[in-house]
Amino acid sequence: MIRWAVSIGLATACVMAGVANAAAPVPKPKPNRGASLDPQAAIAQLMTGGQARLGPNVAAYAPATGSADITTHSGDVALYLVGKLSDGGTPVSDGLVWRVFGEIPDETGALPLIKKAEGGDQDLRLDPGRYVVHVSYGRAAVSRLVDLRRPVNSETFVLGAGGLQLDAVMEGDDRSLAHATSFEVFINEATNKRRIGVVDAGEIARLPAGSYHIISRYGDVNAVRSADVVVKAGKLTRVSLRHKAGTVRLRLVRDHGGEAIADTAWSIYTDDGERVFERVGAHANVTLEAGRYAVVAKHRDSEFSQTFDVDSGAEVDVTVLARRLF
Repeated sequence: MIRWAVSIGLATACVMAGVANAAAPVPKPKPNRGASLDPQAAIAQLMTGGQARLGPNVAAYAPATGSADITTHSGDVALYLVGKLSDGGTPVSDGLVWRVFGEIPDETGALPLIKKAEGGDQDLRLDPGRYVVHVSYGRAAVSRLVDLRRPVNSETFVLGAGGLQLDAVMEGDDRSLAHATSFEVFINEATNKRRIGVVDAGEIARLPAGSYHIISRYGDVNAVRSADVVVKAGKLTRVSLRHKAGTVRLRLVRDHGGEAIADTAWSIYTDDGERVFERVGAHANVTLEAGRYAVVAKHRDSEFSQTFDVDSGAEVDVTVLARRLF
């Protein structure tokens, strides 16, 4: 049975380290030339389009950049924008991506991108009128229609977002496995788990508050741990998954102490007969979940087998003798 351990610590999310942003296509509403889009439809199209075009890396994601040139506005109306991760939280000082779109589509049917800014609070100058303001923090995003009629306008956006920081250690000695571990992040939905991307160990994934399923893979065979976690708005959730695995070095020799035989086809089977590893070569190094295994080494028309055990945190040399080879 696969076991896992999770430890969660909370911290103020607005002090999380910044990450690079990756671009994705601008959501394009249906053409409606010469007329304003319905405000709710414009916002829904931005949000739906952005979520449908998420990139593969959780922590690096930032929504739509816009394919059209930014229209320069330097009007007399001031728009002061503030982003918060939670109700009652402090303003986010870094990591926000702001985009201001005009509400009337251009000739291609896309909302024109008027202004773009990154960082924390923004003080923008625009012409009077209505705009769709979109702000993102990693994968969390909010859009809203604003009507700028007064000389000075202030808008606060609450993203309902938090941070998720992942790590992996070896069970028994707490040795970090970050260098050889990958993490997949899934949204826990009502009927299934929807994969949204990957995140590196130690990197902070900026996510909408909610329930997530994490799968940690140590190596590329069967050393896997999983956990269900909850990301809270305005908080940093730290999760450490404990792996129980070891490393095996395989070689086929004629006699003890002999040279490894080249062109050996290796197959490793679990105790219940499932094949989990195949490779051809004189040597084979593999990370496996702790347990009992059988290895079959084939050279030319001869096969040789041996059983071995993998203990958590151990490095094992398994030497298979090929006495009938010659």
